[in-house]
Amino acid sequence: MEELNKKETLSYNISYFLNFPFVIPRFINFGLTHRCNLRCNICETYEENPKVEDELTIEELKKTISEIGNWGDINISFAGGEPLIRKEDLLECIKHAKKKKLTTHVTTNGLLLTKRIAKEIVNSGLDYLQISLDGSTKETNDYIRDKGSFDGAMKAIDYILEAKNNNDSNLRLSITTVVTDVNLDELLDIYVIVKEKDLHEVAYNPYNIDTSYMKSKDYDEDEFWVQDKNIKKLRKICEELIELKKKEGKIGTPFLTLKLMPEYFKKKQRFNSGICLAGFSYMYIKPNGYVDICGKGPSLNVRDHNIKEIWYSLTFAKTRLLIRKCRRPCLMLCFPRIENWW
Repeated sequence: MEELNKKETLSYNISYFLNFPFVIPRFINFGLTHRCNLRCNICETYEENPKVEDELTIEELKKTISEIGNWGDINISFAGGEPLIRKEDLLECIKHAKKKKLTTHVTTNGLLLTKRIAKEIVNSGLDYLQISLDGSTKETNDYIRDKGSFDGAMKAIDYILEAKNNNDSNLRLSITTVVTDVNLDELLDIYVIVKEKDLHEVAYNPYNIDTSYMKSKDYDEDEFWVQDKNIKKLRKICEELIELKKKEGKIGTPFLTLKLMPEYFKKKQRFNSGICLAGFSYMYIKPNGYVDICGKGPSLNVRDHNIKEIWYSLTFAKTRLLIRKCRRPCLMLCFPRIENWW
């Protein structure tokens, strides 16, 4: 997510203090499905697999997209699970969103991408495509994610680049990388891949020990949590990434996140630096239509309510209060943060 300017920072501060949104969401994320073709070691989303028949239909998805388009200039993204499992619905959603002049994002593991599908995605008008890559080598990436994921991601990148060149497309293709104890030595090499292939950028996301936001985990026993002995190494890497971002760009991670990342891993449960603005910047629409953030309901369903109505509802105000009380360590890129100001 882009850095906040001074005017936005002031608006978010006032909204946060009064628990009323004087802003509209910067991002609305559609979880098209919890179904996935991979079983990544760092993700539990596929375990939250609701009944397929409960997923929003294409008509319901388009209705909500139209409501967003009538509301304002809001980025919308489509993720999962793996969104390409619903490929036809995904393409139709992108095309409908572009008719409403919305900026569109998709995150995928890339394994379901073929040359034909790459062409369809490029021709859909999609603005941003992120492909997950958590290692610069097959061995590291496949250990973190799943067998075949490295080759699948690299092929997907090449297919999209070929389709872009053949169709004179402005689609911005990026890599998204989860920072873990396992891939520290390859983080800068992933940046090299981005440079060599002339991709839009790479976004480094610090590992979240619990993607359900509901369970209690042991940080010392989790092999992917950056351990104390490697914090110094991570700090040096983050300093290098900050300098690269200043000089060359191509790193989508905010400066504040890069600055805080070593402390996030070091402090574990004690990490609470800055204000989380999830309740004022972001809405997540679950595959079954319920709007929620980090499992902090109560929530309403887009089947029954206009998305703008949900944003200003008393129910969502209660969700914001629950988010405000949250003390879980978190440094997610989809939530802008403001350093403590009181």
